[in-house]
Amino acid sequence: MKKKVIKGVVKFCAFVIIANLPFLTITQLLGIDTFIDSFKHPDSYQYIKNDKIRLPDTKGGYLILEKTTDQDYSIAKGDTILYRTTKDTLRYRVVDQINIQQGALTYYTAAINEDDLDGPIYDQQIIGKIKGRIDDNIWNAFSLQIWELCIHNLNAAALFTNV
Repeated sequence: MKKKVIKGVVKFCAFVIIANLPFLTITQLLGIDTFIDSFKHPDSYQYIKNDKIRLPDTKGGYLILEKTTDQDYSIAKGDTILYRTTKDTLRYRVVDQINIQQGALTYYTAAINEDDLDGPIYDQQIIGKIKGRIDDNIWNAFSLQIWELCIHNLNAAALFTNV
C-alpha cells in the first residue's frame, strides 16, 4: 500500500513538472513580471516567426512582441522595436534617440552602415516592442503555442490577484 502511494505521488509530481515546463521556458525568457502581465493583457502580446523580417543577423527563431495596444505601452531609449520600413519590409532595431517633431514622436535607431538607415520611424510604423528572442526548435515552438493558448483561454489572471 505504501509503495502505491509513493508511486502515485511520484507520478503526480512528474506530471506537474512536465505540465509546467512550457511555462518555465517562457518565464525564463520574458521574466516573471512580463509573464504575469501577459495573462492580464493577453491581446498585448504575441509571437512571430522571424523568417520574414530583415534582421541584423541571420539567426532564425521567434520574436515575442508587446504590441502597441496596451495602455502602459511606451518606448524608451535602448528598447528594441519591430517596425515597417518605408520599403514595406519588417525590421527590428534598438532605439537610439527619441524626438518630438510637430507634436509627433519620432524614433531614430543606431545603424551599422548608411545602407541600414531608414530615417525617422513614426508611431504608425511601429508594430511593437520586442520582449525576447527564442531559438527555433521543437520545444520552444511547443512552449510558445501552449503559452499563447493559455493567455487567451485561461483566466489565470485570477490566480495572480489578491482579491
